[in-house]
Amino acid sequence: MRSQQPEPAEPAGTDAGAGPPDPVVATARRRLDELRAVRTPVEDFRTAVRDLVVIASPFRGGTTLLTELLRGAGDLLHFQAEMQPILRLAGWTHPENGADSERLSGLTGDVALLESELGSDVGNPVSDWDAIDWSRFAQDVLWRWIVQWPTAPLSLAEVESMLAKALADQPPGGLDDGSGDPTRAVGLTLLKMLTTRYGCVNPYYADVSATEINGILPEAARPAGPHGDTVLEFAPLALPKPWKRATRQEVESRTVITKTPVNVYKLGALREFFPRARMRIVHLTRNPGAAISSYREAWLSHWFFNARVGTPLNIAGYTEPGRPWSRDWWKLDFPPGWQDLTQSPLEEVCATQWRCSHTAILDFAERNKDIDVLRLQYEDLIGTAHERTRAIDELAGWLGTDRAPLLDPAVRGMTPMNALTLPRRAKWYGNYDVLKDALNSPDVLSLASELGYSTDLTDWP
Repeated sequence: MRSQQPEPAEPAGTDAGAGPPDPVVATARRRLDELRAVRTPVEDFRTAVRDLVVIASPFRGGTTLLTELLRGAGDLLHFQAEMQPILRLAGWTHPENGADSERLSGLTGDVALLESELGSDVGNPVSDWDAIDWSRFAQDVLWRWIVQWPTAPLSLAEVESMLAKALADQPPGGLDDGSGDPTRAVGLTLLKMLTTRYGCVNPYYADVSATEINGILPEAARPAGPHGDTVLEFAPLALPKPWKRATRQEVESRTVITKTPVNVYKLGALREFFPRARMRIVHLTRNPGAAISSYREAWLSHWFFNARVGTPLNIAGYTEPGRPWSRDWWKLDFPPGWQDLTQSPLEEVCATQWRCSHTAILDFAERNKDIDVLRLQYEDLIGTAHERTRAIDELAGWLGTDRAPLLDPAVRGMTPMNALTLPRRAKWYGNYDVLKDALNSPDVLSLASELGYSTDLTDWP
């Protein structure tokens, strides 16, 4: 039997209450309010959405790779990156939500802000250099930098000036460096300019390889700890890319895709937020060995800081004397009951985060049987050409979209994003000795079986 999540506790203490407004959050909200005057949202976005697909999975489950694959289908709509910073600004994340964890029940927070920001963001990537609206791109760059580096006093005029200089250095039609993105060089140039101008910016927090950072900024210091006193967007920070905002007609007639991992605790709230939408769920799974091992790598990296907590942490394997932030900074998501894990080994923390996320999805699906759920294994997306083809056929058919734009990149293989190490089967075996107690726990093995994986760890890919 699947272990149940604990019932919500009454808010208590520093970590449970919403508390006074965070000045960094308040400043970011004010600056984004000003930017919204030119970065206008789709009118009545909440009620315009008629078909919503939530890619539901824990952190480190492969959602970024799947979403990037789906961006190739022009009839699907997306958000530019994670919803996380918008959720935080709207009071939908812990501790801003005033709850004891990430879990929400019903609508809460600033619903108007959430609607306007999502409605300003929904759309599609633009890969054709000649089709890029550079004025809109400058607005999107400023938006992204505000949520990444909220203490940097940037203005739209300054970003426009930086962009003009970056474009002056590019050949006509952009520079294709083999990534398939002719604008990537522009993004790297802007990152270099931003780092040079503002001391608070460290480029190693961006979702860019260390080799590329060293190539443009060889003097940049490797980071330690979180990238700010308050984190709005989790590192690795998205590199802004050209984007075309959807029209209201497109929102009404196309499927909107969202994939932020903390949304596994907000599925009911999302259903209420989009009252006219048919909601569907892609439940993306990954074998526990690989998933929990990747959680552990994330905790030990310089990325994925979430929020400072009032309860001192003493997590064996994470909290160390030479890492002062490891005493009060939590990473990734806050599952129900996380307060009971502040003195636990890191492997137990990671296993609980993985388990609670999947349990939240399964429980929601059990309570809402009218919602169509497609379960998809991440291993099939990085498996053999036959496995990838089969997975894409099933996914495209379920979504009602053409398989052709998805099939070629899936079979060819995609460049990983948000990856600490290159994805490959069985790489988690290298951490087996550290993880074995957590992986062999009854809760993990029971959930593994429910998700379709063997309880024999040697069968996990």
